[in-house]
Amino acid sequence: MKKQTKGARAMVLLATTLTGLFATLLPLLPAEAQAVFVARKVIGRVHHQLESEQTGKPGYDVATVLLDAPADRLYLFLLDHARKNKAVRVTMEDAGARRLQIHEGDRSVTFSVVPVTDHVSHLMIAGTAGRNESSTTSMVVGIVLRVCKEMNKECSLG
Repeated sequence: MKKQTKGARAMVLLATTLTGLFATLLPLLPAEAQAVFVARKVIGRVHHQLESEQTGKPGYDVATVLLDAPADRLYLFLLDHARKNKAVRVTMEDAGARRLQIHEGDRSVTFSVVPVTDHVSHLMIAGTAGRNESSTTSMVVGIVLRVCKEMNKECSLG
């Protein structure tokens, strides 16, 4: 058996270490790619839940969507549009929590923006359900879809 020099042993050790490191990280690469794929599939998908009136009290109407927009930008966009809309009045705004509440007649709607990453935000809109609203005629779903359109984001009811 030949004697290995110190340089050769160092090269073998380096090659073995790099091979082990590569083999350790290789399974993580597809998982990260799958996470990005899944995130791309849910961005823009509007989720909706409607609880209709049953006791004479108004029900609740909630819609959520992930948008590829920074949370602060999305919050400021919502606040600016609410202030410009003469049909509604802003009754609460909390820039720190990125929450905003508006009233239109006897109905109220609360907007909450939560950062998911630096470039992705979770928008939740909750309001009181109107009589005879369904998932396709919901006021909050209409608001979410209008926000998506005005921000040039592709959204669909899912």
